[in-house]
Amino acid sequence: MPGVEREYIRDRTLEGHESARKRGKTIGGTGGTGGTNDDMLSMALRLRAQEMSLRDIAQRLVITTGAKRGQRPGRRAG
Repeated sequence: MPGVEREYIRDRTLEGHESARKRGKTIGGTGGTGGTNDDMLSMALRLRAQEMSLRDIAQRLVITTGAKRGQRPGRRAG
């Protein structure tokens, strides 16, 4: 029976997501950029080419746009 219950919960969750999308709600996090932009990427790559550690690079970068503005980028979860 646990498999049947799991399938029921999964179906209800998917229905809820579909309903929210129809109402214009966003499901999930950002599109993957997390507030980074081309300038930040080029700076990070330049610093990495100078053999700077990823931790030190992240401490130097500051997100300039979006909800995370003014914060430092972190590691990706997952």
